Amino acid sequence: LVWTVPEFFNMGVEVCDRHAETGPARTALIFENEDGDVTQYSFQVLRHLSNKLANLFVAQGMEPGDRVGILLPQSVETGIAHIAAWKAGMISIPMFTLFGPDALKFRLSDSGARAIITDTDNLGKIESIRDQLPDLKVIFVCGAGQDGDGIADLWRGLDRAKDTFTPARTRAEDPSFISYTSGT
Repeated sequence: LVWTVPEFFNMGVEVCDRHAETGPARTALIFENEDGDVTQYSFQVLRHLSNKLANLFVAQGMEPGDRVGILLPQSVETGIAHIAAWKAGMISIPMFTLFGPDALKFRLSDSGARAIITDTDNLGKIESIRDQLPDLKVIFVCGAGQDGDGIADLWRGLDRAKDTFTPARTRAEDPSFISYTSGT
């Protein structure tokens, strides 16, 4: 078996946009909340939402190669965050919501993360270490309700962002994901 590796490869396009082109209405993600309510997201919807977030990243001055921490529970926002980071040529870093400030500080500092996406439940952990993270420029918060002091409300930003985005032309060998394991 020979695996042909293309010269250019964008993970966000591969996992989302190419499917939105061939079957836009196909179900890409099924999410069930704590109350048992189920919402299905098509590839086309994920494409539009991830395009909006990628545009929001760029509007905040982020560039290909920048690292984006993702401190969220299993949610649609988590999937959108990874896809958007990859489309923009950025490197996503999943973070476990049970991490304490020390574990988060190590991962965010070591990776040089310029942004993090979190929710109001985890924001306090980030705020407690923020002054020790000189590379961290913006915190995107799901449900913050307002913007200010380096914090951007994720959904307010998405409401204002364009839903078209030209993905970064990343090479197949460009990193797109950093995974810190328990032994890291």
